[in-house]
Amino acid sequence: MMARLTASVRSRRLVAGGALAVVVGVLVAGVVDDVQVQLRLHRSQGQVAATAALLNRTDALVSSAAASLRATDTGRAAAGRSLGQVTGEISSAQRLLSQSRTGMAARTVALVDVHSCAGGVSRSVAALQAGKQKQAVAALSSVAAACEGMLGSGDGGPVYPFDFADPDILVVKGTYYAYGTNSTDGNVQIMESTDLSHWAKAGDALPTLPSWAAPGYTWAPAVVHLKRSYVLYYTAALSGSRLPCVSVATARRPQGPFTDTTRGPLVCQRTLGGSIDPSPYLDGAGRPYLAWKSNGFGAQTAAIWAQALDPQGTALRGSGPSELLRPSRPWEGSVVEAPSMVTVNGTYDLFYSGNNWNSADYAIGVAHCAGVLGPCTTSLSGPLLGSQPNLEGPGGESVFTDAQGDLEMAFQAWLPGAVGYPHPRLLFIRPLAVTGGVPVVEPPR
Repeated sequence: MMARLTASVRSRRLVAGGALAVVVGVLVAGVVDDVQVQLRLHRSQGQVAATAALLNRTDALVSSAAASLRATDTGRAAAGRSLGQVTGEISSAQRLLSQSRTGMAARTVALVDVHSCAGGVSRSVAALQAGKQKQAVAALSSVAAACEGMLGSGDGGPVYPFDFADPDILVVKGTYYAYGTNSTDGNVQIMESTDLSHWAKAGDALPTLPSWAAPGYTWAPAVVHLKRSYVLYYTAALSGSRLPCVSVATARRPQGPFTDTTRGPLVCQRTLGGSIDPSPYLDGAGRPYLAWKSNGFGAQTAAIWAQALDPQGTALRGSGPSELLRPSRPWEGSVVEAPSMVTVNGTYDLFYSGNNWNSADYAIGVAHCAGVLGPCTTSLSGPLLGSQPNLEGPGGESVFTDAQGDLEMAFQAWLPGAVGYPHPRLLFIRPLAVTGGVPVVEPPR
């Protein structure tokens, strides 16, 4: 997913939690104003005047936030955040304000959640401007549930209200651990939950990169438990060339810290434009395999590959990778990526993403595989999950079994009207069922 960017664009895509906090702050302030406006409208016929006043206050707040960011932008250069990115996210917040005004009549937003979310975001902004990054992240985490309620997570909305791209979820003794693409939290975001609905930040799962990897270019992590070790696979960029490759790290606990002692990448198809989006899976006997995507280079299209791993999961086995899938359907837009292989009723199903990750055309597909190393083919003419009224451009999926033994799919998606960089990609989770041998995405529980 992230590899569609050039190296320079990739650098600009680092989602700074502080800047996002400012954006959410704008949104929350707008929602507070919306509630007040709605109350006044019950007692007044001045709807037009009230709406105009609301927009004027919002514009003033946006201008103030932009001025504040100009003053502090230099001090936060290490976070890879530019004023241009922030301006784009503020524009997104303005669109969301309009949506929130429309949605206020359809559902009631608890004022206690509005004030809680607003207070946490304000504390986060203040902490970030004071250079206290950890306190800023903690402030956002403390009000995540309240902010989720405002975004409608119980109605099929996101289960986490801030950016969390390329999610991978692992369940250990009833606790869920979610791993996501880099942010100001660190190289690999990690969150914890006991119910898949309420998430809390747990820090950086990979605090130190190997010497060959360029800082700020880590994405699409995935974790598997093998014997007594947890193994993390992730995309990193070679220092100097910034060619994306796959690396591996290990830890004794699911929350890490994971340690990468490699002297070079685990997978790096240099002649195919690099390798990204690693995803481990186990065969029927519990033997580990790794799937990933080659970017494509020149006339070569992107493709999904797989190869056996050693029992420890830290080295490849066999004579070379097997090709699982290439683009074959119009909806894929000549792109297949983000593999996630699972066994359903004895059949290997490969879930994948297709099309342009930075658009509402991005979607999730599924292919049936002849075996653990493919080949895989899809019988569906369209995607398994595409844009819907409450989300757009879903992708970056990972399929997992929850604590009750049911299949679930975690994925990223944009909010409607806020599609494309630099808007945040939020975390969604949907249950999966198998009907007639074909996986089906079910409505949220």
